[in-house]
Amino acid sequence: MVARKLVCICNLVEEKEIVELLKKGADSTEDIQNLIKAGTTCGRCLPEIDQLVEEHKKTKPKDLQKKLDFGS
Repeated sequence: MVARKLVCICNLVEEKEIVELLKKGADSTEDIQNLIKAGTTCGRCLPEIDQLVEEHKKTKPKDLQKKLDFGS
């Protein structure tokens, strides 16, 4: 059995849900909050959400470049 990693305990939001939204175009903590309510109750998970967003922003240009290279 694969362990689930809950980021937001209050709203039962898993890390994989946040990562999936980031891949689909969400690009800020506010986007995540608006889409799935993670980080909107007690706020304890906000630093982890911020970290996931920042990590995604670092890899996003590489992913975009791969898509551009593939299309040519």
